[in-house]
Amino acid sequence: MHDGSRTDRIGHGENGTPQSWRVRLPASGVAPPTTARFALSAAILPRLEDALAVGDRVRMAVLRYSDGHPVFVGRDSTGQVARCHHHAWFLPADDDADGAIDHVVVHARGGFDHAALRALAQLRLVWGHGGGTLGLTLVDLGSPCELGCLRRDARRSGLSAQLGAGRVWESVTPFVPPRHSKVRGGVVRDAPIEQVARLLVLHGFPPARVEPLAAEEVTRPRPPSPIGWERFRRVRSSGNGSRGADAAFGFRLRFERPVTGPIALGYGAHQGLGQFVAVQ
Repeated sequence: MHDGSRTDRIGHGENGTPQSWRVRLPASGVAPPTTARFALSAAILPRLEDALAVGDRVRMAVLRYSDGHPVFVGRDSTGQVARCHHHAWFLPADDDADGAIDHVVVHARGGFDHAALRALAQLRLVWGHGGGTLGLTLVDLGSPCELGCLRRDARRSGLSAQLGAGRVWESVTPFVPPRHSKVRGGVVRDAPIEQVARLLVLHGFPPARVEPLAAEEVTRPRPPSPIGWERFRRVRSSGNGSRGADAAFGFRLRFERPVTGPIALGYGAHQGLGQFVAVQ
């Protein structure tokens, strides 16, 4: 957690009684934490293919606890969808690469103030996809630089490959194009690979070489049976979002120098689609 922070006792037990659970809140003049990482527990953990549904459910739960805090709502003061990407992203993860979601990262580039941190600290249970509940335990709070690693090191280090720093990044959930490709003069315009390149720059990343990536070509460690991109849930049950064709793609990104995550692009990226992990 951040140096120079102070400790505040926040959160409540399942019966609503206060509990002695500690979150270190930033002291005056210290940059607020931008990233919270939760461990999931359940009788049966959700499959990675349901990342979009899990991300949506965690978002809705945090909205309730925060009473609609702007960082979680994702809209500006006029009610329009925020375009600055400083609001929260809810990113389910399979850190041990077994095909099941075991963590969720909540990341906001602009940081979490005290009210937002209190809402995160109260997050204990959400409904799982297909019934049942998922338990959530806040295990890390800080910045991507503090909490990230390469994918091959995630299980050993207990850190997150979503938040790593690397020159090579690979899809872990499919990219769903937010726009339709067009054919003009016999040439395909705004193809998925071009949309990825454009979105990287829009999100403040340096240019990258973008290469198609099949699920079976993902760098190990990966799920024992490769999960085809088309097998992932790709439509949100509620909410809007720009979406092109009903298609799913995987890509490998090669940057000239290491960049720090998270990287999530395209339709549903704020709830878990279009995620990449650092592999090299």
